[in-house]
Amino acid sequence: MMMSMGRFFLCCSLVALTGAAGCKPGDAETPRFTRVQAAAPAPAADAVGLQGKLKFKDDADRERFSLKPKDDGAKLVDGDARELARYKWKGAALKVSGPDDVALGYVVGSAGGALTVRDGEQKQVLFTLARQGPGWRLNDVKGALLYSVWPEDDGARIQDGAGADVARVKVREGKVSLRDARGRTLLATKSLVAAEAAACLAFESLELPLRVALLFHLQAPPSLESARP
Repeated sequence: MMMSMGRFFLCCSLVALTGAAGCKPGDAETPRFTRVQAAAPAPAADAVGLQGKLKFKDDADRERFSLKPKDDGAKLVDGDARELARYKWKGAALKVSGPDDVALGYVVGSAGGALTVRDGEQKQVLFTLARQGPGWRLNDVKGALLYSVWPEDDGARIQDGAGADVARVKVREGKVSLRDARGRTLLATKSLVAAEAAACLAFESLELPLRVALLFHLQAPPSLESARP
C-alpha cells in the first residue's frame, strides 16, 4: 500500500513539473512577438521640404545664417538673428525680398524643371539653373557656364565654368557640409538637405539671398495648390 501511494505521488509530481515547464508564461509567445517587431520596416526619411529651421554653421561651430520656414515661404536671418531676406511664394515663383520688403529677384520654375533667376521687376533673366545629365549647370544671362554640379556617392561636386573644382558637398552621419576645393568645411548643417540643393551655396556669382532662394526652391518646391494662379 505504501509502495502504491509513493508511486501515485511520484506520478503526480512529474505531471505537475511537466505542465509547469510546458506552460511557462512568455516562452511560446515572446519569440513570435520579437519576429513581428523585427519585420516591421523603419519609416523612411523624407528629403523634400524643410523639417523646421535650417541652420548653417562654419568650421568653428558658429552659426552663420539660418532659414526659417513660414506658412507662405521662409525667412533668412544671420547668426545674430538679424533678417537678411524674405521668401514668399507667388504661384510657381518664389519672390526674394530684403528686410524692407523690396523685391531683390524671383526664382521661377519651368515645366522642364529648370529654374530661372529674374530681377526684382521680372523683366530680365539673370541666371538659369538647368539639368545637365545627372547634374545641374548654372548659366548667366548670356548663356555662359558659371558652375556645374555633379552627383557623387557621398554628396556632390561643384566645378566652375572651366571645369575646375571649387567645392564639394559631403553627406555623412546625418551631417551635410559644404567644403572648399582643399576640403576645408565652409558651412555645415545637421538638417536633412539634398546635396544638389546645398551645392547652390557655392554659387558665389550670386548674392547669398539668391543662393539660398535656389536651395529653398530645390529643397521645398511649391505644392500643386500653391502653384495655382
